[in-house]
Formats: sequence, structure tokens, C-alpha cells
Amino acid sequence: MSPVAISLLLLLAFAGFAALAWRKLQLVAALQAEPRWDHPWQRLRSVLVNGLLQQRMLQREWPAGLMHAVIFLGFLALLLRKLQLIAIGFDEHFVFAPGFGGPFAAFKDGVELAVIAALLYAIWRRSVARPARLERNREAWLVLGLILAIMITDLAFDAFRFALLAPQVPGIMHERDFAFAGGALASTLAAWSPQALQWGYQLSYWIQMVVVLCFLVLLPTGEHFHIVTALPALYFRRGRPANRVPGVDIDKLMEATDEADMHAGARTVLDLNWKEGLDAFTCTECGRCKDACPTHLSGKPLSMKAVNDSVKHHLLEQRDAVLGGDAKSELPPLVGPVIGEDTLWACTTCGYCEAACPIELEHLDRFFRLRQHQVMIAGEFPHELKKVFEAYESQGNPWGLQAGQRGDWAEGLEVPLVSSPQDMADLELLFYVGSAMSFDPRGQRIARAFVKVLQHAGVRFGMLGEREGSTGECVRRVGNEMLFQQLATSLVSTLGELGVKRIVTCDPHAYNSLRNEYPDFGGHYELLHHTQLIAELLAQRRIQVGQALQRVVFHDPCYLGRHNGEFDAPRAVLRQLCGDAPLAMALSREKAMCCGAGGGRMWMEETIGRRINILRVEQALAVQPQTIATACPYCAVMVGDGLGATPGGEAVASRDLAELVAQALVSQPAAG
Repeated sequence: MSPVAISLLLLLAFAGFAALAWRKLQLVAALQAEPRWDHPWQRLRSVLVNGLLQQRMLQREWPAGLMHAVIFLGFLALLLRKLQLIAIGFDEHFVFAPGFGGPFAAFKDGVELAVIAALLYAIWRRSVARPARLERNREAWLVLGLILAIMITDLAFDAFRFALLAPQVPGIMHERDFAFAGGALASTLAAWSPQALQWGYQLSYWIQMVVVLCFLVLLPTGEHFHIVTALPALYFRRGRPANRVPGVDIDKLMEATDEADMHAGARTVLDLNWKEGLDAFTCTECGRCKDACPTHLSGKPLSMKAVNDSVKHHLLEQRDAVLGGDAKSELPPLVGPVIGEDTLWACTTCGYCEAACPIELEHLDRFFRLRQHQVMIAGEFPHELKKVFEAYESQGNPWGLQAGQRGDWAEGLEVPLVSSPQDMADLELLFYVGSAMSFDPRGQRIARAFVKVLQHAGVRFGMLGEREGSTGECVRRVGNEMLFQQLATSLVSTLGELGVKRIVTCDPHAYNSLRNEYPDFGGHYELLHHTQLIAELLAQRRIQVGQALQRVVFHDPCYLGRHNGEFDAPRAVLRQLCGDAPLAMALSREKAMCCGAGGGRMWMEETIGRRINILRVEQALAVQPQTIATACPYCAVMVGDGLGATPGGEAVASRDLAELVAQALVSQPAAG
């Protein structure tokens, strides 16, 4: 070997890698600061579980996940081998100590054979199976070829090294005794001449080292930079589900004296924080974010993979302006040139993209902040939202119906109205109804059914009636943070004045806001979703139900399941109602597809691609149900409308779980 040659090769490779990596990381460092040092042990756990052990990768699609895990863990395991090869470049007789060198040689051979098998599967998957989410990608083929070349040349190097040097060097002979693959290959070379062995020995070494170091230089230039940045991205992840919208300092915004100070959300790439820049460069472009994305599956121009790619290229194209720091006004806006308006407003905020990402990249905060700028500063948003904002401002609900009618749905049901702290002290909890069930006829039926269940169980509850305000969840997710904070402040004041501590609601969107966002405004409550309370009542035998239902399939609400982790309570209720095992859609639980109403999409027309709710209903009809069960008033509307617009849908019922339980109640509540 040649110490001079290996030194020069290493110098060039590491210099090239450092220069190219810094070209990207320098841009990341120039973006907005955001502290990410809290909860270090939880962060390290995520690095271990989802980074080193590849849990997320294995959970959602285990064949491809196992393939990736083998390649990744093989990459980590063979780092020591590469250090050994570098040492051999300086001293060709270098071996590890006998107690370690032999077992490591066997381990190394096993790992390389496993990686070769995984690579062959990856090649078959891209060339034959061709999953829809795997688009044509020349870089992927190049990287697969490079890794395969490294594995093959390493086994070949062992074979030539053992055949040439093992008889003269005891340490190398010791390694050969353990290296089952390299030793077997060396045996096939016994008849080769020393000159031929020397040629093979030199070629296999230098080809491998050149390929390894070229691979190192290649990493920062493309999507495989994630090999370097994935573990840091995992460590600095947000550490919570995508269930909270970044706030805006409204007081500071209102005090702004000139246009430059009037800032909300994100306009240009310099408004992104450093983690969002790191995520753009870290995106593996695996396409898993598209598997159950309702907008992608329904043919709309939204792919978080494509968004990350656009942001990444935009950062590189605007390098001088980004690094200039004071040239924000010279940068083009993100919405339009980089992220299309149709892309921005298509998102239902269901959170699947974040839940599916194997390295926990963050997508929704960026969209929320872009929407905030478009609504609050630029005044550019879908025209349907103008009427929604006006309705909220005048009447506190998106229908624009009289706020005084908010409690009319409960006429004749004898639901106590909470008007003082004393009233609240006599009750177990407050029923927060929400706008959807106060004003929409479909939602009102759900509310009445739930009241029947509570009364049957003897639950002491009340409601606010016309004093109940909207949570503002919808307007916050379409970017009108000012209106949201007005609504939130008002509702927190009302709930605080009445001493409300425990709340049940049928609306997962209200549940999410009250539980996860209202603490920022002083509202701290114990939240229950109605399916959680019903499951509790059934378990305590405060209610009993018959099991007359057959062939029922459940549609998971995004803001109950994915955003708040509640998948079991609705299914526990359903098992009590069904005489057979409940059905399951192909896209269910963590992988459930959105109904299409979230993120303000309830109020916007779908003009591109297929209607999301019809696509979701078709997924349900594929299992031939008699009933589609829901647990959200918005889902109930979307599924009901979807059934009405789908051939064969008229024969299938759509019912909220509260309605199904109310229909199935036995005549007398159980004792206890």
C-alpha cells in the first residue's frame, strides 16, 4: 500500500465533504434562531429508537423498513472496517488484536452479506415492484450501485489479502480462520499466481477506497445528505405531535409603526427557522408522507417531499441573499414562486406527513406560518374564507347564524345551563358543544344523542348555551391568528369566570385546541372526548347497550387519533355495540386518511382532483359495511355527503358513535 496515496486521498475527500456540507449548513445557520435544547433525554431516546433502531421505518412498511434498517445498521457497523482499511493503507499488515480481530472478521462478513441481500431487494423493488411513491431517481440508483460496489470490493479485498498474505502473517491468518465469506473466496484463489494475487489485492483495495471516499464527497450534494443530518434532525425535532399552531405576538404586530415592522408568519425563506432549513436538506424523499395524504391521493398538487425539495433548491439559488442577512426584501416570497398557492391551501392539516416521516421532519408549522402571512399581512387567501371570517367576527360561528341561537338545539332536553361558579360546582363536567353541533343539523343530531347517553347514565353535566363561544380552531389553521386569539381569550375568560375544570366534547378539533393550545392563553382543563367518556361509562356499567349492529367500519378522526393518540376508546365502544368483529379500512388508525374537512377545508371548495370525502367513502365501501361509524361532527358531514355522491352509498348508514350508543341503550341503566 502507499501511505502517501492514502493520505492524499483522505485529504481531498474530507476537504471536499467539508466544503460541500458547509455550503448547505451555512444556509441553515443563517435562518431564524429557535432553541431546541430542552428535554435532552427524550431527544436522545428518539435518536436511539427512531434513528439507530429504525423503529418508525420498520413499523409502517416492514419489508422496505427492514431493507433500509439493514443498510443503515450495516453502514454504521462497517465504519470500523473503513478505519481498518485506512490503517492498512499505511501498514498493509495491520490487524486488530486477536481477541477482537477474528470475531470482528466474522461479524463483518455477516453484515456485508446481509447488506448485499438488502441492496438486491432494493434494486428489485425499484425495478420490478415499483411502488407508486417511489419516483424515478437517478441518485438512488447511483447510491445503490456505490454501496453494492463497496460490499463486493471489500469481500474481494479480503479474498486476495488472505490468499496473498495469510501464510506469512499470523494475524491475517487468524482473521481468515473467522472470515467465513472472505476465507471461502480466498480458497478459490489458491491456484492464482502471486503476481495475479498482488494485482487483485491492489485493485480491490484502491477501487474500494476511491468508491468509499467518492461516496463521502457525494453525500452533501443530494438527498443522501440525510445520512449525515438525519440523527441531528431527530435530536432537534419538535418533540410533540403537529397539533399546535405557532403563535403570533399580536400586541407587537398592533404596535408596529411602519410596514417593515408589520410581520406575522413567514413570507420569505429567511422567515423560516434553522430547523425547517435542516429538514429541507434532510428529507430522504422516501415518499412515505404521500401514502395516506388525502390531498396527494385525491390528485391535488401537494407533496411534502416536493415542498422540501423546492425549499432546498430555493435556499441554494438564493444563497447570496440568504447569507447577506439584511436582504430579506430582495428575496422572492415563498408562496407563488416556491410553494404554489394551490399547494398551500390544499393541506387539510391531518398530520399524516409528520406521523409517517421516519425521521420526524416537521411540515405543518411551515404551512401554518405561511398561511398567517397570506391572511394577516398580504390579504391573499381563498375567497370562501372571507365570509367565514366575517361570520366569526359578527356571530362567533362560521355559519353566521345568530349567536343567541347557540343553545336552541337542546330545547326540550332539560340540559342545565351553567351561569355561575355555583352551578358548575354541582356538576361533574361541562359539555362543550361547539359550533358544528350547535348550528349544523347533522351535528345537532349528534349532540342530542350524546345528551341522551349522558342522561341515561346519570351524569351531572351542563352546557353554556348562548354564552358558549367558539374555540376558533378553524380560523387559526387557515392563518387568521388575530381572530383566533380574540375568540380564545373570550372563551378562556368565560370558562374561568364559571370555574370550569372538566370538559367533554364531541368535536375532536375543539378537544385538540382546548387541550393543547388553550394552556398558552391561561385555559387549563381536563378534556374528554365523548368516545372516551362513553367508553368509561360502559366500563363502569353506568350504561349498557345491545349488540345488534353488524358490519360496522370506523373512520378515525385525524384530530382525535393522529393528533392526540386516541385510537382505542372509539373501538372499545364499537366492540360493545357489534355482534361481530368491527371492520377496518386499509387506511386506518395511525394511517387513517382524512375526511377532507380539516385545516379550514370544510369551508373551501375542491376544484382540483377528486373530492377527498368521496375517496374516503370508497375506501370504506371496499370492506362492504352496513354502517360507517364516525366520532367527529365534521367527519359525519363529509362521510354523509360522500355516501350520497357515491354509487351504492345510499345503502350504507353513517352514524356518529354517540348516535349508535343512544340507539342501542337498554331500557334501564345498570346499577353502580
